[in-house]
Amino acid sequence: MRSNLMLSVRTLYFYANSRGLIWLIILWQVLTCPAAAQELIPNGGFETYRKCPRADNLLEEAAPWYNPNLATPDFYNYCFPTDQIEVAPRTGNGLARLFLDQGWAEYLATPLVKPLEAAKCYYFEMWVASRNPNQYMPETIGAHFSDKTLTSTAKNLLIAKPQVLDVQAKTLTASFKWERVSGTFEAKGGEQFVTVGSFTKLPAFLGFYYIFVDDVSLLPIELDLGNDTTLCGRQSTHLLRAKTPGATDYRWNDGSTSDTYRVTKPGKYWVTVTTPCKVLSDTITVDYALDFSLGRDTTLCIGQSLTLEGPADASNYTWQDGSDKPRFLVTEAGNYRLSVSKVGCVAADTIAVAFIRPPQLELGLDKALCGADVHTITPDFAEGTFAWLDAFDQPERTVTRSGTYRATVTNACATLRDSIRIDYGECGCVIYTPDLFTPNADGVNDVFLPLACGDITIQSLSVFNRWGELIYQTSKTPFQWDGSVGGSVAPTGVYAWQIDYELRQDEKVSQKQKQGRLIVAY
Repeated sequence: MRSNLMLSVRTLYFYANSRGLIWLIILWQVLTCPAAAQELIPNGGFETYRKCPRADNLLEEAAPWYNPNLATPDFYNYCFPTDQIEVAPRTGNGLARLFLDQGWAEYLATPLVKPLEAAKCYYFEMWVASRNPNQYMPETIGAHFSDKTLTSTAKNLLIAKPQVLDVQAKTLTASFKWERVSGTFEAKGGEQFVTVGSFTKLPAFLGFYYIFVDDVSLLPIELDLGNDTTLCGRQSTHLLRAKTPGATDYRWNDGSTSDTYRVTKPGKYWVTVTTPCKVLSDTITVDYALDFSLGRDTTLCIGQSLTLEGPADASNYTWQDGSDKPRFLVTEAGNYRLSVSKVGCVAADTIAVAFIRPPQLELGLDKALCGADVHTITPDFAEGTFAWLDAFDQPERTVTRSGTYRATVTNACATLRDSIRIDYGECGCVIYTPDLFTPNADGVNDVFLPLACGDITIQSLSVFNRWGELIYQTSKTPFQWDGSVGGSVAPTGVYAWQIDYELRQDEKVSQKQKQGRLIVAY
């Protein structure tokens, strides 16, 4: 087929005019290169030729490129090495060259693979290089797309407004360095030709320069994630490609910004692509024929069991031991694997199951305490990590008030809880005060010091003389009186005291007060 088509193209070449020949070459490229059908500029890399160019001014040999005016654009290819190829082609073996001077404008022109569609956006790109980048004139070089050939019988500027123009202040930054000229535009519809060159002005006297051109490209700005698809199982993945010509931003449904997305589970996926011309979006639904999982690796307590289940709609089941039922009962540690099939699709999953002893915890029996008694809780625990629920940071703790104290022991198989009740209410929670004290500094009974059980919090202590006058008061610990009054020793006699306190029992809090008498003696 390919040899016959080549023969027919060659035969028609001798009988066709130049425009007919151009379209025959385009037809040949479309028929023989379907993978490149989206590229709308044929021979954009100047790789193919009718005859190897062995001199200057032979652009037509890079068919379907042609010269639209009377100037002399060049085409070179390494099929004939020449000193005129001052810079290596950006890709491949061929490139074009334009000469720009006062009153002299050279252009490259070619028909497109197919006419442009109205209201559709396109991305144009070409690569340029020059020996003298400082002489290159920015905002002059571009591409004009037209529905008819743009021609002139002169060598000067072509009168046309380019859809894409190099608008950078400084495009060429180094000698013989390939740099990009690109842009996007919306087609009016029916444009069939592109002309590349200068469209705004030409160099001043003695400002002439050469510019090399390679890899000229025109791509439609479109987005297609493909048809909705069904994958086999969870080990299958699907790469979504959203790369769009000229795109400045990609936003997938999960917020990621790459131009590709790897699907690893069933669901609906969408992407929004921003380009200078328009914003595009597309959605795809990915299903899995056998969407199942045995679950995460797990740990059980000794004596427990686990039932593993395969998908209900599978045709065949094969467990690691060769059994073929949809369910498998796990009673011992090991790796368990299930392979299932359905309409030619085979999927598998594996789970590791471990068994450990359950946690153990004992806080002891509940305690009933009296007065100033205290109790030290010494937890008995094993097979896990111990913690008090009130965030006390040591296992062993001494308690001085009523309450329920709770703790846990946790390991990978379970969490065990226990509690202990401490109660001062059985014998009454009271304040103990001495009836007499001797503030004579002999080290025995020198201060008046009230004592209380853990459920009582003393808030203040006041002392009065026999006439009811306040002679001492404190609201700071320790709540005690050393027998002094105004800097002097209190005289022997009877005194009264008053204690304000808080009682906290059975989750209830009450404010209370107690009075009594005290003898000071020496």
